[in-house]
Amino acid sequence: MKGWEELCTHCGLCCHMKAIKDDTLIIDLDSPCEYYDENEKRCKVYKNRFKLCKDCRKVTPIMASFSYALPFSCAYVRRMEEMGLRARRNLPLLLGPLD
Repeated sequence: MKGWEELCTHCGLCCHMKAIKDDTLIIDLDSPCEYYDENEKRCKVYKNRFKLCKDCRKVTPIMASFSYALPFSCAYVRRMEEMGLRARRNLPLLLGPLD
């Protein structure tokens, strides 16, 4: 898909710990990846992120179509929704601690 990477708005939500509890996606804003620069809203090791961070996953069209771990606010998810290719329902989102 041409221009896929450029869709990212650098919100950083994919760079925080996530869990699904009671059909709600919870994103813990107090737990960013060690490589995420919250001030710059960028990954500090972007080119090497998959080598350096065991939890980092490339957001592909397949992931954006099927993953529960990406919120609807994600530009990748919205693009798949616009194209009629979002196969998963969007879970309610809670921004808060995972406990």
